[in-house]
Amino acid sequence: MVITAVPEDASVEVPKHLSTASERPKWGSRGQFIMVLMGYAIGLGNIWRFPYMCGKYGGGAFMIAYLVSLFCIAAPLFVFETVLGHKYQLGPVGTFTNMYAPWAGVAYVSIIMTCVILTYYQALLGWAVIYFVQSFAAKLPWHPDECGGCTTGDYFGQTVLNAASFGDEGGWDVQGKLFLALMAVWFVTWLALAGGKNTLGKIAYFTVCFPVLLMIIIFCKAVTLEGAGDGVSYYITPDMSHLTKANTWSAAASQILFSLSPAMGTAIAMSSYHERTYDRILQDNLVVICCNSGFSIFGGFAVFSIVGYLAEQRGLPVEEVASSGTGLAFDVFAEVLTLFPGGSSPFFSVCFFFMLLLLGLDS
Repeated sequence: MVITAVPEDASVEVPKHLSTASERPKWGSRGQFIMVLMGYAIGLGNIWRFPYMCGKYGGGAFMIAYLVSLFCIAAPLFVFETVLGHKYQLGPVGTFTNMYAPWAGVAYVSIIMTCVILTYYQALLGWAVIYFVQSFAAKLPWHPDECGGCTTGDYFGQTVLNAASFGDEGGWDVQGKLFLALMAVWFVTWLALAGGKNTLGKIAYFTVCFPVLLMIIIFCKAVTLEGAGDGVSYYITPDMSHLTKANTWSAAASQILFSLSPAMGTAIAMSSYHERTYDRILQDNLVVICCNSGFSIFGGFAVFSIVGYLAEQRGLPVEEVASSGTGLAFDVFAEVLTLFPGGSSPFFSVCFFFMLLLLGLDS
């Protein structure tokens, strides 16, 4: 064996992904990492988009396609991203640059995608802010008795959004309350991020756990409503003919990819704050993936209980009410909340829209 002496003043080149690893701040606890990733995955789509897709694509049949897409597509991608972040100890741009320099563009694409998604995601939260604030009234303002007999859809479109076509007069006017609500959402988002990842991790304990508690409260109320059984039956009964249609599989894959959001770079960034010796990445991924889909499925029972109740009230088939699209939260749910007996409508309205806010903010 030949041993070559190295002068003391000689410089040794260290790979870029190793040179910054020791300088990168680390998570305060394993729980913080899990909660932040869980909050990132569990969002508005778990409440309004998942039930909407189930209603549109055959109830339980969509759930089958959803679970297959989860295990075959989304989960492997999500795990792969966390492994990359842990290995290179860098954010998305640094990770892809170290893998192969020309691939840095992949990370920049994910940044652009995030900015585009935020433009509408924050707007949805702004709508939820307005409904949340208005829910503290003694009687919900979108109740027919309070809004001159208008429907919840009319209230949403005309009173909340003051919607107008581009060619109509005032179509470009700034809506004051919408602007203030949107600024409030951005300000709260900035406050959460300004404190750094450890502050974000501590906040995530509340923004993840409290919505689960609120969903349990809503579920306990929803299953007691008349017609709830019809809604749940539609939810869990598969229409197998939908599994032969490409649209069902495409919708299922898009739903779980939308929810777990691999390829956005967040999983890479979050897992890079672990010590290089950390060996529970796989277990953490399993917790996040199972809780994300579990929340969607459990929330579906509450949603379809309410949908079944509303179908009973309207005298319509469950599938017609369940496939109401993005208006499920601000039209269907808003109407159901006005029907709760015993003066409980404001309380459950506060719970529901506060839950939407928390789910959206931690995403």
